[in-house]
Amino acid sequence: MKTTSKIVGWFGSAGLLIVLVALLSFWLFRQSEDADRWQRHAFRVLEKSNGLLSSLKDTETGQRGYLLTGDKAFLMPYLEVRDGIPSQLAELRRLTQDNPVQERRLNVLAPLVEAKLLELREVLALYDDQHAEDALKILRSGSGKQLMDEIRAELNDFDQQEGELLEQRKARFRMDLSLLLISISIVSSLAVGLALVTVYVIYRETRLRLRAKEEANKALSDAHDVLRVNEENLSVTLNSIGDGVLATDAEGRVTRLNAVAERLVGWSQTEATGRPVGDVFHIINQKTRQPAFLPVAETLAQGVTYGLANDTVLIARDGSECPIADSCAPIRNRAGEVIGTVLVFRDVSREYATQAALRDSATRIQAILNTVADVIITIDERGIVETVNLAARSLFGYDATEIVGQNIRMLMPEPYGSHHDGYIGRYLATGEAHIIGTGREVVGRRKDGSVFPMYLAVSEMQLEGERHFIGVVHDITERKQAEQKLSVAKEVAELANRAKDSFLATMSHEIRTPLTGMLGMLEVLSLTSLDHDQDETLRAVWDSGRSLLRIVNDILDWSKIEEGKLTLSPQSISIPRLLQEVVHTYSRVASSKSLLLWQHADARLGVAHIVDPLRLSQVLNNFVSNALRFTQSGEIELRAELLERLDSCERIRFSVKDTGIGIAKEAQQHLFQRYRQESADTARMYGGTGLGLSICRRLTDLMDGQLELDSEPGRGSTFAVIFNLPVSAMPGDMMVTASSEVTQKHVQPLLEGGVDSPLVLAVDDHPINRDLLMRQIKLLGLRAETAENGQVALSLWREGRFALVITDCHMPEMDGYALTQEIRRIEAEKRLPRTPIIAWTANALSEEKQRCQDAGMDALLVKPADLSQLKEALKKWLNLSGTDRRRPAVSLQTGDGGQSPGPIDYVALSRVVPKHAEQIRVLRDFQAHLRADRVHLGDMLEQRDGVKGERTAHRMKGSSQMVGATDIAHACAVIEQAVRDGKLADACAAMAGLDEGIKRLEAHCMELKEANGGNQ
Repeated sequence: MKTTSKIVGWFGSAGLLIVLVALLSFWLFRQSEDADRWQRHAFRVLEKSNGLLSSLKDTETGQRGYLLTGDKAFLMPYLEVRDGIPSQLAELRRLTQDNPVQERRLNVLAPLVEAKLLELREVLALYDDQHAEDALKILRSGSGKQLMDEIRAELNDFDQQEGELLEQRKARFRMDLSLLLISISIVSSLAVGLALVTVYVIYRETRLRLRAKEEANKALSDAHDVLRVNEENLSVTLNSIGDGVLATDAEGRVTRLNAVAERLVGWSQTEATGRPVGDVFHIINQKTRQPAFLPVAETLAQGVTYGLANDTVLIARDGSECPIADSCAPIRNRAGEVIGTVLVFRDVSREYATQAALRDSATRIQAILNTVADVIITIDERGIVETVNLAARSLFGYDATEIVGQNIRMLMPEPYGSHHDGYIGRYLATGEAHIIGTGREVVGRRKDGSVFPMYLAVSEMQLEGERHFIGVVHDITERKQAEQKLSVAKEVAELANRAKDSFLATMSHEIRTPLTGMLGMLEVLSLTSLDHDQDETLRAVWDSGRSLLRIVNDILDWSKIEEGKLTLSPQSISIPRLLQEVVHTYSRVASSKSLLLWQHADARLGVAHIVDPLRLSQVLNNFVSNALRFTQSGEIELRAELLERLDSCERIRFSVKDTGIGIAKEAQQHLFQRYRQESADTARMYGGTGLGLSICRRLTDLMDGQLELDSEPGRGSTFAVIFNLPVSAMPGDMMVTASSEVTQKHVQPLLEGGVDSPLVLAVDDHPINRDLLMRQIKLLGLRAETAENGQVALSLWREGRFALVITDCHMPEMDGYALTQEIRRIEAEKRLPRTPIIAWTANALSEEKQRCQDAGMDALLVKPADLSQLKEALKKWLNLSGTDRRRPAVSLQTGDGGQSPGPIDYVALSRVVPKHAEQIRVLRDFQAHLRADRVHLGDMLEQRDGVKGERTAHRMKGSSQMVGATDIAHACAVIEQAVRDGKLADACAAMAGLDEGIKRLEAHCMELKEANGGNQ
């Protein structure tokens, strides 16, 4: 049947194709007829066009003949043709009405033809009215010929267009004829091919039918085999699945049971087959114990799937029970008819137990959540609250029903609430978490509108492919209140601590003032004749006084450190000389204990380095003093080692190694804390306050150094500090420090002490200090007078008798700063000679030096100043030695008492290098190093290397302060502070000030070169 349909379809398709080709041939035939008709039409249009042109020519010829000869025989053809021209033109219009292009040409041609006919009429009218000359004149003017040429040109274009159209129609006619012949050929070919194909199709279909029958027989055999295999597979499958399977026929009788079903119902397949399903599959409701609904009959009747209700219990053949879950589905044949049912059921005892455990667990977790003091909230991706525990009522004032289903922002004050949805959106879009997975302190809003601080921890979870967020909220109101109280208590404690430090500093200063006078008097006393016992007694008092002074100085230093007022004064120093001074200070103490105290400076060290000598020697003195205190035998070694060379600086390790008692590891951890020593017995057995090492640590930090300690009990200790010190090109000067030796008898007076000796005014409010200073001045061979405050001193100075003034800085009524400023003002107003003024103060900080310099003072002596220090200052500022004579050109002050406008503070430079020639050499070396450091600093800032940038700026600041380049030092200090604060942009902006200072320095150095005749 199928094959016959295919053959019929094939023949139908072939016949339809032949019909279509025939129709195409007929259409092509009609097209060729149309092409022939249009071809004839084109010939006619050309004929009419040529006729019109001929008529115009005849008209013009007849007119000319009549005008030239006067013979009316020429007029007759003219009249005959002239009246027929409009009709010819109208005929052309009719023939070309389907051609818009030709119609436009005729629209152009018609006015020309009318103009030509009008011109012919006008000429004939003139001629007939006896105006022959006028008529001939018009004729000779050529206007008629011009019109005729235009008409001829338009007609030629018209004919050309029509000729092209004619050629197109001829070509179309030929093409249509060709296509017609081709279609006829195709129809013939199709007819022959159809006949051949028909024969082939009949032959092939016959063969196929025979083959199909054979294959059908084989497929039937294979199907029986497959059916048998499928039956076996079905049995295996049903017996291997975990659910029970029971099948029935259309009458509801059992046809199949798998192994699980046999076990659950207690019937074997052999026993159950053919029995009604209700006999084998007996179910009841667990709660009511009534027979449960068995959906087999409904499934057979309606052909739909049914499921058993919950709480269904299967009663087995032996009476045992088990809860089951069941479904009943229809079995259909190929026609879709219901021919049976299949029951699939399983034992759900374990599932019920698991569900019960889950319910118990959920109840337990909910009970725990409801007893937790913290609020636990879950929200979805849109910020909608899903769950909340009972703590929300006590914390936020809302019931759970008021919160669940609402947006979480209802619990947030503005502007946090408005921004919350944006936070979630950004996190979902970018994954960038600010609080997810962490916790932070935020502000919550209660139902009554009040706000409170809380700690919020948020985590994320995935449920069924959706994101949910869990928030745990803890009220930290009490903690914040406690923190506030603690902060207030801390401020009170810090205030008390500052008050204590201020009290200690004040008391230390008050103790130091008379102590300084006592030590000075002891020094004066040492210059007198003493016997051996008196000398020993004097030495004991001197040592005790110096120890007490060190303790007082430690307290003062710690007070300054705590207040952040301790600053550095870097200078160019010689490290070997500094080590020698330290060793010299403690040599007598070491000798008294039979200890070997020696120093070693690495030969590879530079000639001089820039560092604060006072603070470095203070650290080393403390190390040596501790070593002497805790070493009973052996030696103490003070070393300076070169570790490595860096850009324009050297990394140096200063160490003090002893063979003393050593320090336990557990004690080393707190050794550098203030008032802490190794043990409670340390102070009793060895002395000390516990401040020294803590001060050393703070000074080391202040100088950007590193502090190290290596010690073991019984094997001694090594204290070390490591600094990166800028290298100076000139020899370093060593500040003169007070010796621990009381005797100064080797100090020789400057003069003999006659009436011609310079008179010095000593100003101090403390009578002992005032008397001490006067005695020291007189011992140096000078005359001295005293004043107890600035007012008295100013009155004495006005008398004009004093060559030099030494004044304390802090005094009642008028202090030393005000006294100096008033003296400088009077000198400037009255053009008086400048009186050298030396400050005498216990404050050796850099800001004190700067304040004295700003007030107009020339130098500064630190109390207690011994005779050697005082001698050097007086010798310098009174010009008592030719080698130390001051050069007016290097003074900090100008002649009128104003500040020097140059880039170099020569007073500061002269303290380091007194000779003018050496000063020029130092400035030359400084200029060369400064250029290199400027380039290096610029590179560091450009590379945003804050560590090296700060280090370079600090080194440049120190070297600039050493040579008195105050503007450059200030610019470097600004850059250093900006880099330290992390403000690299401000540091780069401050480079302009540094460049300006360098430019001024270079100009000044060029002036010095020219002033010395170009000799550098």
